[in-house]
Amino acid sequence: MGAFDDEEKEHLLSINNTYGDDEEVFNTFDDTEDDFELNDEKTGDKISMMINPNNKVFYEIFFVVYPLFCGYAILFSYQANLKSVIGISDADKHNSKIIGVGFSMLYVGNLIFRLGHNVVFAFTTSRNRVLIATSSMILSMCTILVIIFFTKDNTTFSIILVYVAYILGGLAIGSFEANVLSSITPLGKDTKFWAIVAMPCGINTVTIGGFLLLGWSKWLSNNIWVFYICVIILLIAGTICYFLRIYWLAQSVSTISLQKLVKDSCFDVENLKAWLWPLKFHCVALMIDMFCVSLLAPGLILYMYDTKDIDFSWFGCYINKFTFTAIYNSFFFIGDFTSRKIFYTNRLFNPFLFLILSGIGVAIALSHIVEIAPLCALLVAFANGSIYTQTNRKIDRDISEKFNLIAFSTWLFVGDIGSVIGSNSIQFIVDGIIYPIYGSPPTSSQDSSVAHSLLCL
Repeated sequence: MGAFDDEEKEHLLSINNTYGDDEEVFNTFDDTEDDFELNDEKTGDKISMMINPNNKVFYEIFFVVYPLFCGYAILFSYQANLKSVIGISDADKHNSKIIGVGFSMLYVGNLIFRLGHNVVFAFTTSRNRVLIATSSMILSMCTILVIIFFTKDNTTFSIILVYVAYILGGLAIGSFEANVLSSITPLGKDTKFWAIVAMPCGINTVTIGGFLLLGWSKWLSNNIWVFYICVIILLIAGTICYFLRIYWLAQSVSTISLQKLVKDSCFDVENLKAWLWPLKFHCVALMIDMFCVSLLAPGLILYMYDTKDIDFSWFGCYINKFTFTAIYNSFFFIGDFTSRKIFYTNRLFNPFLFLILSGIGVAIALSHIVEIAPLCALLVAFANGSIYTQTNRKIDRDISEKFNLIAFSTWLFVGDIGSVIGSNSIQFIVDGIIYPIYGSPPTSSQDSSVAHSLLCL
């Protein structure tokens, strides 16, 4: 890693003068140029102790990460609503298949840019890539608004814009996650914790709150543009917040050439042993975990209980599907959020232990017992949050800071392989297992006075 130039020295001093009571950050350096060079083997945790010795927590990072994942959630969870706005029915098999491929661009773009950001945006640093990613998500939301307000009557052009919007969304989420986690490494693990918990909060605001609002308000279900505008406002505010509060502090020690880093990391065996080998189990665990998450968040559940009102016979009532989905997603949020808090520690566990919970969750889902289906969400999400947060600590604690970005990128890329396999397996599992064993769900809801009970919202 190259030595700090005068501008970088001044930048580090300004950080410490602003957020520290003294100049302890420089006790680890000498006044000479040679001694003012960071040891290549320093981990992210060690770097953060020098850059942010007083461990100031930058809570505002929550409001940077949160809206990006709101945008991601609205792209994958409101596809049916957008399809309806364009006027494509399920009976229109031709256009349904074409727009379905367009929706899948979110996952394709995400997978490509997990590593692709190191190539496409090799000319700039992680903190600038964060701004590129948030701008891309804003453009994605704006493109969908163009469809809703201007082109919805032109099916062909609307479908083209769907491809554009979802490619931009995939670029955004694929580039954002690794770069925001890497760029804030110098600010310490407590700041990074708030970035990590913002992810499920953003997703579940949309998948829980949004579904509840759709179930309660017919007006909102007919005017979904409101959700996209809200996300745009949050994204703009988050981008401004990042630029004003985080940007000038983030990634101040990452001076190594990213092109050289990628080349050396991919072909130098010693480098691979330094960063990839310690993560081998974590990569495999995340891939299996994300396979389960893509199947059951909510995935298969939407096919298994695809009726207007769902019979909760154990409790003697019916619950409409929007409320059921919100309940299911609430359990997913509880599992994901609490596990990230519990296991964000320096004590690391074998990641395969958490997959036991995923296996139990899959078994509960396949049992087709609707009353315990939320437990499936709880267990799968708890495993997901645990593996995610533990690997973050693993990278920051044990991996050299110069490999921080490539480690995050590769780990997330391998995880997305599981997501892609899982999401593309849903229809096969539904047609090959769920429907043959349990039968197709009824096409019309049951009309029962119980459906208007207290539990049915």
